[in-house]
Amino acid sequence: MEPPIRKYILSIDTGTTNIRAIIFDQNLTIIARAVEEIPLIKPRPGWVEQDPHVVWEQCQRVIKHVLHLATLSARDVACIGIANQRGTFVTWDRRTGKPFHNFITWQDVRAAQICELRNSSMAIKGIQGVSSLAHFFTRKPRFLAASVLGINTIHVPPRLAWVLDNVPEVKQARESNNLMFGTIDTWLVHNLTSGRVHATDYSNISSTGLYDPYILGHNAVLMGIMNLPKEILPSIMDTAGSFGECSPELFGHPIPITAVCADQQAALFGECCFQRGDVKITLGTGCFVDIMTGSRPMASTHGMYPLVTWKIKDEISFALEGSSSAVGTVIDWGTGLDLYDDVSKSSDIASSVPNSCGLVFVPAFSGLSSPHNDPTARGLLIGMTSNVKKPHVVRAILESFGYRCKELIDTIRNDSQTEIRSIKADGGVSRNDFVMQFISDMVEMPIDRAEDPDMTALGACMLAGLGAGIFKDKEELSRLRKSNRIFEPSMPMSKRDRLFRKWEKALALSMHWADDDDDEIHEENA
Repeated sequence: MEPPIRKYILSIDTGTTNIRAIIFDQNLTIIARAVEEIPLIKPRPGWVEQDPHVVWEQCQRVIKHVLHLATLSARDVACIGIANQRGTFVTWDRRTGKPFHNFITWQDVRAAQICELRNSSMAIKGIQGVSSLAHFFTRKPRFLAASVLGINTIHVPPRLAWVLDNVPEVKQARESNNLMFGTIDTWLVHNLTSGRVHATDYSNISSTGLYDPYILGHNAVLMGIMNLPKEILPSIMDTAGSFGECSPELFGHPIPITAVCADQQAALFGECCFQRGDVKITLGTGCFVDIMTGSRPMASTHGMYPLVTWKIKDEISFALEGSSSAVGTVIDWGTGLDLYDDVSKSSDIASSVPNSCGLVFVPAFSGLSSPHNDPTARGLLIGMTSNVKKPHVVRAILESFGYRCKELIDTIRNDSQTEIRSIKADGGVSRNDFVMQFISDMVEMPIDRAEDPDMTALGACMLAGLGAGIFKDKEELSRLRKSNRIFEPSMPMSKRDRLFRKWEKALALSMHWADDDDDEIHEENA
């Protein structure tokens, strides 16, 4: 007798603030969902960590919980797909599997001084100069990207260099060839397979700064400048493919792991952004704007990053990405100030007044990323008069997301030299109708909001289904995507231009603000 066909897909989404396990059926319908918050550890100003033991324990718990909620066993699950926050990493002992330190997250800025020293070094300046000359003669995008090369704390290399210099056990393990490195996906796969697999995929490795998407190989030049050992890095595998099986003792039966993908690239896939010019906006902890650039990476002169979106057999696709780190954190900050007692009410509060009464808010709590790239910028609320009430402040905060999205979309449109075909939106903050309408007004294009905000988990599910042969191709998946609402631009051009000019004035005032005394000030208020 033939065994029953396993038709359910388990998606694991490990984000910055929580870990989710979601079970989908073959029609991409959610059967059950389990979520746990991941505690952030902040031992010093600018340090942001997570405990790798806790993350692994939470991963096991949410999987067991979601199977219980769905009244399924591991035997019913055809495959697992993993999506994860990017650039968060840990190192561990090759022999014992014991981590040497906590996860150092993508938000961590402890390596800021390393970045400053390297960016002012003759090596970096030499690379920029030679690359600029090479681009002048060849016009190749790789040389354009290198001509504006800069090392940032969001990249793994400076943070990994800090670990290699400051954690004695890591130094010793490196010398004895017992050091292993991995982002969260690698750590989870390593543990799910009981240490049998040490691997990542193209989307994750391309998001670290350790990889050169133009040559599809490790970034030997940058790794050399930072003195980083290549032998500690994981194998690079197709995004949809075989990453081994979960050990049967974990959940009672082995489950194939058939996809691993970085969170933003997974959201792109979940939104079915498969064509050149498709754009995805994810509004969650941060704001991430990605444009598909097709079969080759594009360069940016404004700090946008060319990424591998996924590799599936012979197909490899690329995107250009811009981001803003403060969205969900700004929303939570507003809650802490009692601007609203429920985040879901912020849309109605903002819509209760006709405008922000001249207020402009700049969400630069930890600096401004592309296209400004100013780590010393700080948050600003300007335009206060005695007529300002709480709803005006709430409206100014929500409008700031629209201004940042306009900046990012205008920049990726110009840098990628790509005409935008469509814009799709997801993430928790995309549930806010006011924010979505204001973004549509600012970018002058319709915004298609997904039915479910968890596009990262859905993308991991789709990729795992492709890897397991459950889905035939991307065309089949496109037919399964569901839209919640399409927001059409309705703001007059004169009003939009006037508002954006005011934003630009406020933006200029927020820049070049922080100085060396700020660490002491924050410590006093900790």
